Amino acid sequence: MKLKLLVMTAFCILLSSCALTTSYDFDKTVDFSNYKSFTIYQQGIDKLKLNDIDKSRIIRALENQLKSKGLTESADGDLIVNVLASSKKVINVDNDPYWNGPWGWGYYWAPSSTVYETREGKLTFHLVDSKKNILVWEGMVDGFDVGNIKNKDEQINKAIQKIFNYYPPKKKNNSYY
Repeated sequence: MKLKLLVMTAFCILLSSCALTTSYDFDKTVDFSNYKSFTIYQQGIDKLKLNDIDKSRIIRALENQLKSKGLTESADGDLIVNVLASSKKVINVDNDPYWNGPWGWGYYWAPSSTVYETREGKLTFHLVDSKKNILVWEGMVDGFDVGNIKNKDEQINKAIQKIFNYYPPKKKNNSYY
């Protein structure tokens, strides 16, 4: 029973370490229904320390998400979208206990550890009101493996989709009824 509990705990930790985490903030005085168009801030994209393929992936996923929210792309959009990207080195330690036993000596428990390094990515999106030149919405998503080239396109799409689930922000009803 204890072994099952240990295995389930390790599995839950593994799943939580792979999860994308999101956070966002917005100006609660802004009426987001007034925004109908967007412009991607090209100078911000140019400053990203990413290869051109990843920049294209981010722009494509970002445009798709904003268009799915009813916004249209325009040279002088209501919102200016800036993108920031960063990554950090993450050291992972997997402790895998195993049971073993040589002939005639019975079984014993022996710990085994594997240490490996990954790079965890973070994307930040700023939506700026183009007329007032103020930040009105900020979203961040992190936790994807930027070193995994096989499904990088899928990870970027999933990350951007997950954060833009929170745009436009929902008005909270403070009523108890």
